[in-house]
Amino acid sequence: MAKGKPLTETEVAAILQSEIHSSLGYIGSDITNQRQKSLEYYFGEPFGNEQEGRSQVVSTDVSDVIESILPTLLRTFAASDDVVRCDPVSAEDEEVAKQATDYLNYVFNKDNDGFVALYTLFKDALIQKNGIAKVYWDTSEKREQETYEKLSDDEYTMLLDEEDIEVKEHSEYADQKAIDAKQTMMEQTDDPLLMEQIEDAPTPMLHDVVLIRKETYGKVKIETIPPEEFLIERRAKNLQEANFLAHRTTQTRSDLIEAGFDADTVNALPTDTADKYNEEKVSRYRNLDYDFSSNSGEASTDEITVYECYAKIDAEGDGIAKLRKITLAGTGAYQVLDDELCDSIPFVSITPIMVPHRFFGRSVSEMTEDLQLIKSTVMRQLLDNMYLTNNNRVAVMDGQVNLDDLLTNRPGGVVRTKGSPGQVMMPMQTQTINQQAFPLLEYLDTVREQRTGITRYSQGMDADSLNKTATGVNVILTQAQMRVELIARIFAETGVKDMFGKIFELVVKHQDKERIIKIRNTFVPFRPMEWRNRCNVSINVGLGTGSRDQQLSILNNILQTQLKALELQGTPAGPMVNLRNIYNTLSKIVENAGLKNTGLFFTDPDVGMQQMPPPQPPQPTEFEKVSQLQVQGENMRKQMDSEIKIKELEKSYQEMILKFETRIKELELQYGTKINEAEIRRDAMLAKEDLVQQGKIREQAQKTVDRQLDQTQQIIQNVTNGSQQTGE
Repeated sequence: MAKGKPLTETEVAAILQSEIHSSLGYIGSDITNQRQKSLEYYFGEPFGNEQEGRSQVVSTDVSDVIESILPTLLRTFAASDDVVRCDPVSAEDEEVAKQATDYLNYVFNKDNDGFVALYTLFKDALIQKNGIAKVYWDTSEKREQETYEKLSDDEYTMLLDEEDIEVKEHSEYADQKAIDAKQTMMEQTDDPLLMEQIEDAPTPMLHDVVLIRKETYGKVKIETIPPEEFLIERRAKNLQEANFLAHRTTQTRSDLIEAGFDADTVNALPTDTADKYNEEKVSRYRNLDYDFSSNSGEASTDEITVYECYAKIDAEGDGIAKLRKITLAGTGAYQVLDDELCDSIPFVSITPIMVPHRFFGRSVSEMTEDLQLIKSTVMRQLLDNMYLTNNNRVAVMDGQVNLDDLLTNRPGGVVRTKGSPGQVMMPMQTQTINQQAFPLLEYLDTVREQRTGITRYSQGMDADSLNKTATGVNVILTQAQMRVELIARIFAETGVKDMFGKIFELVVKHQDKERIIKIRNTFVPFRPMEWRNRCNVSINVGLGTGSRDQQLSILNNILQTQLKALELQGTPAGPMVNLRNIYNTLSKIVENAGLKNTGLFFTDPDVGMQQMPPPQPPQPTEFEKVSQLQVQGENMRKQMDSEIKIKELEKSYQEMILKFETRIKELELQYGTKINEAEIRRDAMLAKEDLVQQGKIREQAQKTVDRQLDQTQQIIQNVTNGSQQTGE
């Protein structure tokens, strides 16, 4: 394959211009017209067919349905601080998944206002087909001005050595105190040499400085985008497969220059005019007296249309289209401000009613707009009929009635006639339409409930016309709940799940420093950069299964079942239920009760086990006590027998020594000083053998006693182990 030529900026701008003008969401497209209509219905705007002198009331069905669905959806996702849960896919991911769960929820709820983000995203989707959010890493520079006065040379030098310091103003001057001290020293000395040294000494300087201290920091930013600002190619079935996406904004020249774009290029851009005629945007701010003009007289505040495009383009000419982030600005011939490769798109999308193989789904507003129009028409006719019924038209004989008196309708008023009133005036009866109008309005409400699943029961309103029995009410509520749960499930499995997946990718890629945050009243260090090579988690968005009361009831039933299982198994260590299972159930009960910190009510078993004193040994049974006493008695008896034997051996030994000494004395008396040495040696050897033999006997007896003691201890240990196993 031959390599082509790289594209120039002009060629890139031309390609993107074509994509912008043909995209879904561009000004004047069918999608924008539909969304504009939905906005007008939500705000209860007039339909444009109103007649002067007739009722112009507008029903609020679209707004009522949307505002009824939102609380259930938000309670499902935002009832607790844990919107998302990270599940490990392997045993080594367990700890990382737990840390990721805590950190992602913190980033969503604390670093960003997660509740407001979900509210805006959901409401856009319910009204205008799709809700769009932009998730990206925002690197910001914090600039603070600091002023210092009378700094010494050393202090000034140390200040300049600090990083991210920009000197804005600086002035230096001689230290007057040092000059005065120098003059005093010269006056107090007569030594010419010393005076010369003092005079030649440099005078210390003082510094006044104004500086800018810069601090760069980054964080994940979640930005909900108005639907009219989002563009996507017509062929796209979803965000992932789209070859072109864009975020259209209006920014001032000052904003663009501050963002780092070339000042000369920005100042040459034409001001925006097209966005002023964006009817969808106009409809959003119609009742707020919003000023769409940008003629402030200051060039730096001129508004410029900016397109942040994400397009797959073969800009290098190698035949491979790569995803690029290209920033365009201006109108007509767009100017490329920035062009860089990127890894992924930052957008996520949700829609309440998915249409297969289409990016844009259907909104709840679309399902009720025709009903709002019909109800408004019927209500207007009904009101007009009531006005005519209460103020009937009157037929009068020409010239016989003073028309000014007749048209002045006031209590006690006088109507002048030239004849009998009954002969010259005749009220014209207006037929009432109440009997036809009210059943029709009731029918329209029924149709709305069938379409949306939002019933008068779920809204807290009486619905006697539908069903009066408790069973019937439960059936209706269950059907309505299923509709809303389906919308919640679609939101969870699409945009919300994608949002947290992008948050995870961003913190792993960009959070290169340790961060200490407070989790469950404890400051915990997090190092997302370490998750890059050792983490493989799946993102699960938590969804409720009904109201909090229903969930609390289910959790309480689970807790009771766990306690029964714990009682049956006889030990808190399993196999069916352990303390961790029970603690998890208690945590969910606390969360559904609307309380944030489970640690205030229950202690984590892992922490509690570390704080508990060591377990006391089990108390022996009566049988074990008797057995132990018997064993102890037998041991004592054996020990006493051994001691008796040892004492007998010691007595025999002493007697033998005494006999030996006596024998020595007998020999001395018998032989005097001439004792036969051989005889004595022989007798001594015999005595020694007797002593050795007796010593062996004694040693053997001691070994026997020790062995019996060891056997006794082994018997006691076996009895103890057996009792413990029986208890378990």
